[in-house]
Amino acid sequence: MFRRTLLGTAVAALFSVSASAADFSNTYFFGDSLSDAGTFSFSGFLPPGTGRFTTNPGPVWAENLAAALGTRATPAVAGGTNYAQGGARLALQPGVPDTNPLTANALPVQTQISAYLALSGRADPGALYSVWTGANDLFVAIDPLRAESADPVGYMIATAGQAVTGIAGLQNAGARYILVPTVPDVGATPFGASIGPANAAGVTALVGAYNQALFGGLAAAGVEIIPLDTFSLLHEVAADPTLYGFVNVTVPACGATGSLLCTAADFVAPGADQTFLFADGVHPTTAGHRLIADYAMSVLRAPGAVSLLAESPLYTREALLTTVQDQVALGAWARGQTGRNVWASLGGGRLKYSSSEAVPGASGNPYDLAVGVDSWLTPSLSVGAAVGLGTLEADFSANAGDYEQTEQTVALYAGYRSGPLHATAVGAFGSIDYDTRRDVTLGAARRTMKGSTSGTNLSLGVQAGYDFGTGALRHGPLVGLHLQQVEVDGFTERNPSSTTMSFRSQDRESLLGSIGYQARYDLGRYLPYARVMLNHDFEKNDRDVRASLASLPANSFELPAFAPERTYGTAVFGVGAKLSPALSGNLALTTRFNQDDVRSYALQAGISLGF
Repeated sequence: MFRRTLLGTAVAALFSVSASAADFSNTYFFGDSLSDAGTFSFSGFLPPGTGRFTTNPGPVWAENLAAALGTRATPAVAGGTNYAQGGARLALQPGVPDTNPLTANALPVQTQISAYLALSGRADPGALYSVWTGANDLFVAIDPLRAESADPVGYMIATAGQAVTGIAGLQNAGARYILVPTVPDVGATPFGASIGPANAAGVTALVGAYNQALFGGLAAAGVEIIPLDTFSLLHEVAADPTLYGFVNVTVPACGATGSLLCTAADFVAPGADQTFLFADGVHPTTAGHRLIADYAMSVLRAPGAVSLLAESPLYTREALLTTVQDQVALGAWARGQTGRNVWASLGGGRLKYSSSEAVPGASGNPYDLAVGVDSWLTPSLSVGAAVGLGTLEADFSANAGDYEQTEQTVALYAGYRSGPLHATAVGAFGSIDYDTRRDVTLGAARRTMKGSTSGTNLSLGVQAGYDFGTGALRHGPLVGLHLQQVEVDGFTERNPSSTTMSFRSQDRESLLGSIGYQARYDLGRYLPYARVMLNHDFEKNDRDVRASLASLPANSFELPAFAPERTYGTAVFGVGAKLSPALSGNLALTTRFNQDDVRSYALQAGISLGF
């Protein structure tokens, strides 16, 4: 239900400024070599140009993701926010391999999290966190020289429980957005191939047990995370490597050289950092890391993109409200406050929502057709009804897909005009159909994720004004209030894969207050008019969109929706014309201003027939 706001508070708030939802304030990474951005390059023991577990000096996925979000992933040992260290286990030392003094002394992931929290005692609630761990404990579990190998499944399940505890501690400290990738299928790597099919199948089963215990444990503990299904992603890439730009997914690009020390001089083929998937037995190349970062960005940006489905009906309904208000006013001018009128209006324009690092925007061309009929019941009061059809085809920013919105609307309205006083009220209900298409970039590949859903928009708009002046020129103040409630049903995208997502239902409420001034000049046959309004939405728009990754069980997370500035201006410039005693028409241009994150304009043409 719409919340009521006292008029005095409302008028004062019209002149306040509302900030839109912010992007992530920072990025923090905890984990092992898969996320390590060069911790050991600061040790003084490695040659220049090495230090990452990939095809050096290429960035790892954490660096790519941070850059895409406008932050950095500098290692914590250099004062940055990336605490991940190659060789790190979840809770214990030594690290893996323990024969290397650098990885043997890697700080466990739980210790990394504790080190971050020790800085202030609290986690930044606006930051994005990543906890990717488990792979090194897997190597401990399958090492026949380690005691843990006596019960590898039990050890990995216990490790998953410890991971749940660590991630829960991060959430309890205030973290809201925690990215948790699955452990990839190590059995499907070059390392897996080197140990034979039977052993590789055992490794795959062990990874599956860990992932199941981890995500099941997080769900049971009520810990909300943003999942990445890198296990399935690896299988999809291996099934069709050329689609993703790889020529080899079975041989290490660095040959016998470990990825920590690998540079172009070690590549088994020129450009192997871009055409091979693996740098060594388990670590991705530069191109492999870029693909993982692309995948993470697709998941992070999807809820913000889908949030626009609940935002754009607000704009299209405002256009219908303006159309009806103009038809009532121009009908009274053209034929007086008597008789009946039937009218039709056709409009089109441009709508653009700005894009940010974490929340994508969109732009498109809305079109609408409305037909109505009204009658003056008394010299002061008219009533009418209208039906409308509106469409919007909008493209997401950065060529990330599009969505189509089609709305059928029924409206009832009333107009009052007595001397200098005039008012209109419009109630409307619309049924909305949506088709969505998310184009997901994964390295050289582009996937199209399609979905469809429906929604509704219920609204009530009132506007009142007072005219000063006599003769041809009339002018005066206007005040208005427009309440809208948009509901979008939840849906799951088609084409099952690691990138398929489900979205819960959305509610978007708006209580738009307006104050302004209008003027018109009666030239007899023509009536030029203009009005300028200052608008403020009293409903807070800092809402979230709840989503889940369809390929993983028991996961659900929220990310911020697109949140436009709540205060903005609108201007309308139009002209009415008496084409004959019974026929009249109008043409109007509407535009928004002083709203940086939404740009729009619309041209409306209408015709009215009295009878």
